Amino acid sequence: MNASYLIPSGDLAAAAPELLLCGLGVLILLFDAFWPSLRRAWTPISVAGVVTAAALAWGSAHGESFGGLLETSAFTIAATVIVLLGTALSLLASQAYLEREGILTGEYHALFLWCAAGLVLLVRAQELLTIFLALELLSVCLYALAAFNRRLSVATESALKYFLMGAFVSAFILYGLALLYGQTGSTRLDEVSHALVMGDAGAIGILGMLLLVAGFGFKMSLVPFHAWAPDTYQGAPSPFVAFLSVAPKAAAAMVMIRLLEVAMAGGLGDRWPDLVAFLAVASMLVGNLLALVQRDIKRMLAYSGIAHMGYLMIPLVSLDDTSWTPVLVYLLAYTLMNAGAFVLVSMLYARAGEQHLVSELSGWGYRFPVLGACLAVCMLALGGIPPTFGFIGKYLVFLHAIRHGHLYLAIVGVLASLVGVFYYLRVVYVLYMKEELRAPDGLAIDAWARAAALVAAAATVILGVWPTRILEWLERVSGTL
Repeated sequence: MNASYLIPSGDLAAAAPELLLCGLGVLILLFDAFWPSLRRAWTPISVAGVVTAAALAWGSAHGESFGGLLETSAFTIAATVIVLLGTALSLLASQAYLEREGILTGEYHALFLWCAAGLVLLVRAQELLTIFLALELLSVCLYALAAFNRRLSVATESALKYFLMGAFVSAFILYGLALLYGQTGSTRLDEVSHALVMGDAGAIGILGMLLLVAGFGFKMSLVPFHAWAPDTYQGAPSPFVAFLSVAPKAAAAMVMIRLLEVAMAGGLGDRWPDLVAFLAVASMLVGNLLALVQRDIKRMLAYSGIAHMGYLMIPLVSLDDTSWTPVLVYLLAYTLMNAGAFVLVSMLYARAGEQHLVSELSGWGYRFPVLGACLAVCMLALGGIPPTFGFIGKYLVFLHAIRHGHLYLAIVGVLASLVGVFYYLRVVYVLYMKEELRAPDGLAIDAWARAAALVAAAATVILGVWPTRILEWLERVSGTL
C-alpha cells in the first residue's frame, strides 16, 4: 500500500469524537435490524457514547489536523462539550416518548449520533468545504428526525417546510462559498482572510460573505431567517426539538463567529458591526413580541429562542478577545434552560402533534412537584431572573455591550427581556396559581426523562448561585485564543 494514502495516527486521534459517534450510529443501526429486542438499550448506549465522545474531545491535544482542515483548541473543546450536552439531554428524554408513540427504533438514535458528529465537525472546521459537508451531514439527519413520527401529518408538514427552507439556504451557502473562492482562490478561512486583507474584496467578496452569514443566520433562526422555527418546533417530536433548539444553533454560532472574524478583518467594509447589530435588535424585538401572544408553549419557546439568538449576537457587534466569555456562557446557559424546558414539555403533554396549550398545565405544579419546579426554574432562567445561570449569561452580554460603547444594545436587550419575563412568568403562574383543568393521561414520564430535567434545572441553579468555577474556566479558554 502506498504510504501517502495512510491517514496519520495523530489525525485519527484528533477525529476520535466524530469517528466514535459515527461508528456507534452504524453499529446501533445494524444491531437493531438483527436484534430488535435490544431497542430499550439504545438510549443508555447512545448517551454513554455521547459522554465518551465529550471525554475524548476534552482530552484532545490542541492543534490542527488533516492538513489544517480541523482545529482543536480550548474554544472548540468548550463548544463541543456544550453541543454534546444538549445531545445527551435530548436523548435521555426520548425513550418514553418513542415508546408511547410506538416508534422506538435504532434509526432514531443512529440519526441523532450522526447529527452530533456533524455538529462537532462543524464546530472544529476551518475550511469552507469542510464546513459545508459537516452542515449537510447534520442537516440531512435533522430533516429525517423532524419527520420521524411519520404517522402525524403535522410532523410531515413541518419537516417538509424545514427541508425546503434548508435546501434553499444550502444553495445560498454553496453559492457564497463559490464566490469567496473565486475572489480569493482558497477555501481556507485564514487564507481567505489574508487574501481579502491584501487585496480589494470587491462586490463579489462582500456578496459571498453576505450569503454565508444569511445561511448560518437561518440555522440560528435569526430574524429575518426565522420563519421555519415555530412550525418545525410544533410538529417535530418534542425530545428532538430539545436538541434542535440548542445544539445546531450553538454550532452555527461558532461558524458565524469565524465568518464575522474574516469579514471584519478582511477589508469587506466597515458596516459589518451595523449589520450584526441589526440582526441582534430585530431578533430580540420580533422574537419577544411574537412570543408574547402565543398560547402554545412550543411556539412560544420557538419565538423566544429567536430572541435568545439576538442576545447572543450582541457580543459579536464588537468582536474581540473579550467576546468569547459572554458567548460561551450564554450558549451554555441557553443549552441548559431551553433543552430542559423542551424535555419537560415532552413529558407533560400527551397528544403529540396537537397544540401544547400553556393553560393545560394549570395546577400541575402541585400534581408533579419535582417536574413543576424544574419547569419553573427553566422559565425563570430563560427570563434572566436571578439566581439562575440565565441571569449570569444576560448580565455578561449586556455588560460587554456597555463596555464597548453600545449602550443602546444593552437598553434594547433589557427592555426586550422585560417583555420576555411576562410570558415566562405566565407559565409559572399557570402551574401554581390556576385550578387544574384536566387530569394527566398518557404522559411520557420515565426515569431517563426525569434525570434530564433534573440535570438541566439543577445545573441552571447551581451555576447561577456559584458561577465562579465555570467563569474562571471559560476565562482561561478565552485567554488561549
